[in-house]
Amino acid sequence: MKILSGLIFLFLYLLLSGSLNAQDGYVGDPILPIQQRQSPLFGKDIIIKDSSVLNQRQIAVCAAFNGWLYAGYQFFSSYWGCPAFEVFKSEDNGITWTKLIFALGLPNLINIRSFDMVAIGDSLSNLKLFICWINSMNNVFSGQGLVDRFDGVTGNWEAVLTDINSCYSIALSTDFRYPPNNSTHHSLGVLYSAHSYIVPSKDTIVFCSSSNGGISLDGRQIVAVTDSSFHKVSLAYGRSPSWNGGRYYAAWEQKATRNSNVGHIFTAHTEPNFNSPFTTPLELDNLDPPAFNKAKNPVIACQFNNADNDSANLTAIVLFDKYISSTNRYDIEGYYNLQSTNHTHFEKLNISNSGDYICQPSMAFNPFDSTFMVTYYDSTTQKLPFITNDFNLGTPDNWQVISSGYNDDDNLAQPYPKVAIDMGQKKGVNVWTREGTGGNGVALFDSPESNWTGFPGSKLIHNGLYFHVYPNPCNSMLNISFDLIQKEPIKIILYNQLGENIGVVSEKTYSAGRSYVHYSIKDISPGGYYLSFLSNDTIQTIKLIIIR
Repeated sequence: MKILSGLIFLFLYLLLSGSLNAQDGYVGDPILPIQQRQSPLFGKDIIIKDSSVLNQRQIAVCAAFNGWLYAGYQFFSSYWGCPAFEVFKSEDNGITWTKLIFALGLPNLINIRSFDMVAIGDSLSNLKLFICWINSMNNVFSGQGLVDRFDGVTGNWEAVLTDINSCYSIALSTDFRYPPNNSTHHSLGVLYSAHSYIVPSKDTIVFCSSSNGGISLDGRQIVAVTDSSFHKVSLAYGRSPSWNGGRYYAAWEQKATRNSNVGHIFTAHTEPNFNSPFTTPLELDNLDPPAFNKAKNPVIACQFNNADNDSANLTAIVLFDKYISSTNRYDIEGYYNLQSTNHTHFEKLNISNSGDYICQPSMAFNPFDSTFMVTYYDSTTQKLPFITNDFNLGTPDNWQVISSGYNDDDNLAQPYPKVAIDMGQKKGVNVWTREGTGGNGVALFDSPESNWTGFPGSKLIHNGLYFHVYPNPCNSMLNISFDLIQKEPIKIILYNQLGENIGVVSEKTYSAGRSYVHYSIKDISPGGYYLSFLSNDTIQTIKLIIIR
């Protein structure tokens, strides 16, 4: 259920926590108690970039240590005649987005496949963004696979970590705030499927790792080899106090031929550390006869935090699309392992018993309340549900429904929703693609913590802080005054009634006492606006009228 009124002021709290807290992080966090039956707070869908000419697809999302969010998508650039991708950064919990990266693929190609990204770093000085992508021709399964490193603050390109020929699928994962105890830096994992030149005429699953914070990939190993065809891959990181060496968990699909629609799902993990050899792959669809050789699109997630589960181990979950021939539809099938480090005993779980056509699962672990977060596409209802379950999976088929459909626009065809953990809000964030004009996709954002309704229109006053704007109505020069008890950073932002950022009036640190700001509005069109004042613990919003 959408919150349309009464909680608008909470948006401003979200804005404050993202924009004023870009500070150094730390390793590890306390485990928060699970909050049962949380009220769904999904707000209005937020368009990351409003464009009627870009076909925005393959959307991905990740978060930095300080709560900054990154969202990116691929599209075909008609101007440059090649595929391209854009990445946007949000410092206010997804309310506003600023373009950070624009990158072009190879000329004379059409698509970018397997677009994914992660952030590494515990301070602004070492914040890095890693992006993997595959350049390919239209209707061609393989292409050039790349992993690039960018500066997470400026967006400047820094290095190519790997360049893979005949790559089918590629995925990234990292250890976030919980690095393995045998590494002095954060680790990075890269998993890809490709036609191998090392093993002639074979397809391979390859894992590369970095133990130096993504400066280089200093580990490489072949996970699996087949005479048939590998395709979609998924990767996750796992860690707990009893298993603090860290592990990377992989899942992938294997098909009889490149053109096969469904096939088998396998999983394996590094043991006993993040850069150790992989265990013998386990075929999951073989555990359920109706799913055997009828599976595709695997996703994997694993527990990583400062807690062991009830089995004194790590929980891992794999979800995938299962074709049901009797009803000619797909369902999502899942398997979980409560002792994933040293046992291969996977149990089956259900995501939904609705009987709807559901597919395209995405999953992430929330280390702060020890829950798995899942979103997927219900094509019967044209909704994107958001559900969670405790990492002990005491009732594996009983998922808590946070929202039965957080998307406002039900014009969906291939949304491929994604969920990721927001390290700032300690909750999930979601991105997906709806259908726009002319067959173009539109990249959207929302989260359970968002109460965004389209404009910041309420006042939130703490500690009786004085914040005054005059004259109001105003036609030329706006005068702002405020009192501070102590020296602190202040940000003043002007919004229109659609919630669009018109301009930053001031963003600097002010001394204690009364301060004054003068701001010219003579070039701003007449109408109603909102002026928001943000400090470390205070938010106020005043409605402003501009006249001529």
